[in-house]
Amino acid sequence: MNIKNGFQITSKGLACLLSGVLLVACGGGSGSGSTSSATENIPDSSGSVDVPDAVTGLELCAQNIPGINWEALLTENCPKLSDYNLFIDAKNPAVGPNGNGIPYDLSTPLFTDYATKYRFVFVPEGKVATYSENEVIEFPVGSVLVKTFSMSADTSKRGINETHIETRLLIHRADGWTALPYYWDSEADASYIVTGKTIADVSIIHDGTPLTFDYGVPQKNQCTNCHAVVPVLDRNDPTDRRKSIFKPIGPKARFLNYDYDYGTQIENQLAHWESAGILAGVPVDKTGIDSAPIFNDATELTGLSTEELAVMARGYLDINCAHCHRDGLTIPTPNYAGAAGDSGLTVEFNRDFSADPGRFGICKTAVAGGYPADDTGYNQYPRDVIPQHADKSYLLYRMNTNDGRHKMPELGRASIHKEGVELIKAWINSLPANDCGLTLAP
Repeated sequence: MNIKNGFQITSKGLACLLSGVLLVACGGGSGSGSTSSATENIPDSSGSVDVPDAVTGLELCAQNIPGINWEALLTENCPKLSDYNLFIDAKNPAVGPNGNGIPYDLSTPLFTDYATKYRFVFVPEGKVATYSENEVIEFPVGSVLVKTFSMSADTSKRGINETHIETRLLIHRADGWTALPYYWDSEADASYIVTGKTIADVSIIHDGTPLTFDYGVPQKNQCTNCHAVVPVLDRNDPTDRRKSIFKPIGPKARFLNYDYDYGTQIENQLAHWESAGILAGVPVDKTGIDSAPIFNDATELTGLSTEELAVMARGYLDINCAHCHRDGLTIPTPNYAGAAGDSGLTVEFNRDFSADPGRFGICKTAVAGGYPADDTGYNQYPRDVIPQHADKSYLLYRMNTNDGRHKMPELGRASIHKEGVELIKAWINSLPANDCGLTLAP
């Protein structure tokens, strides 16, 4: 066992973590004996060749200018994260943004293997983002959303003995949003990597218990799996060839409408963005904004009312599932849906649960996967949610397994979010009784 800044991994995992090379022994990427260089052609898991983005305009990336390198951000996929000069200390993307960069957090965050996430928003001087009631805030061209994933040796001591693993940039360029993944192949800087990487045998302490898993840095082209909304094509119109639209996921008003400690002051995040001059159109009365409650691994579920539990569960399903499980109701572009919008399970926070509980999986027959009757005790056609029977609900089963055939989300986790499972379990068991017409075993 080795320790890098207190973050424990095996010898094999350490070799993978510190190397830019994708090796079969590391379980990295999707090729054999390939490197993480952006100029290599790496076979993906299907055997096809992925031609990564060419790194061009190196002179823009390498230019030594004070402040943020906006010109490179708008046009170039630079080889190093530091080329953009987003942080005062290039070795530490957890603090100290350059320019008008602002840290932010989400009241209910997306789960990624218990990683600590450091989020920042950068909006170019003279430009302003626009408030949206239900969708992601509308950021102007040039805006950058930065998220660094760091792993703690012990999740009860976040910020101490952490190792930066990856930093993802979402940049709003003239032709739309683009995702740039950067892998921390050294403690000094992160490198642009399009091929993905698996860091084997990551070992941490969570809730006092050792936890080991393989952490996956996604391939660049996998970003669209979660971030894209897809056209609902008209099958009777052969000219309907609309393309998917790439969108950010997290910075919605409902997840930002709470207080954040900025060090010098504690302020509502939406109000802070307004006063910093990067956001317009926010209602004066922030209490009238629909808000997802704060949920984290320390949240105590006992004592919550049925209504409070339901709202908390909806917030969790929204941030973890609804980027795929949504349809035209909450997408401003007509005739678009999430990648799983046609599954019948659509769990957007602002969807009216009482109007159609089936949309949230209540008694809905699962359209994918499924597990044998002898594993469940009810029948071979599982329902997503069977009220008061979380142990027989396929939604919870998919959250509580790492089996590749069943697990959800399909990407972004190699471990089970114990606290998220407990939240959804408590919500299902709090629902009004309904056996969904099944003969349920005891």
